[in-house]
Amino acid sequence: TFSFVLTILVIGLLVVGSICTYGTDKFILLLAVTVTVLTAGMIYSPVSVSADRNEINVHSPFKIHSIPMRRVVSVERFQPTMGCTRLLGSGGFMGYWGIFREGDVGRYMAFYGQASHCFMVRLDNGDKYVLGCNDTDAMVNYIKSQITAPASPSAPSAPSSSIANS
Repeated sequence: TFSFVLTILVIGLLVVGSICTYGTDKFILLLAVTVTVLTAGMIYSPVSVSADRNEINVHSPFKIHSIPMRRVVSVERFQPTMGCTRLLGSGGFMGYWGIFREGDVGRYMAFYGQASHCFMVRLDNGDKYVLGCNDTDAMVNYIKSQITAPASPSAPSAPSSSIANS
């Protein structure tokens, strides 16, 4: 709910500000800021997560961020805490996305809408991703089945789930 309310509030303020400054020299500056913020949000804001035997995909309006399944060494449920530090990205505007640091796990890339629906994916090079979706348990179980089973053409069907934003 916080992420959704923050997104609506920021977009509303940017629109109102643009309308109020129309015809002044500040209009172009505010319009440039608005376009930059919305473009970044559309590139990185998570909408859904899907997985198949080859990769985990985080779908954003303008881009798909892919994590190769062959690089995944572990996956488990994870809930970010209030103690995490946002290093670069969004802490609620159009979801939570970017680079974060948490004391006990270190640095990670995040793409989620609601902290209670998250899971962490660890890669063989030490990179970590915190992803979120509505059906977290099904996604975690599917990824576990893919990283423990040898690659085969008859892999189980891949789940797809939207980001939990409420």
